[in-house]
Amino acid sequence: METKFKIPDPETRAKTLAKLREARHQGDLAILMLDETLALADAHLLQQRRERLLGKTDLIIDSP
Repeated sequence: METKFKIPDPETRAKTLAKLREARHQGDLAILMLDETLALADAHLLQQRRERLLGKTDLIIDSP
């Protein structure tokens, strides 16, 4: 038995495309949030390393 694929009507296609675009948008936003979190963690680790190498934990040097 062969399965025949039926092309959906334009309204169904438009709804499906809109849902796919929204899902992609949400995925992109989640990736951006993860990137920001990683950047903050990296900055914190660099600050800790700077303090450790300078030997003073109370000295804060602003990064450019």
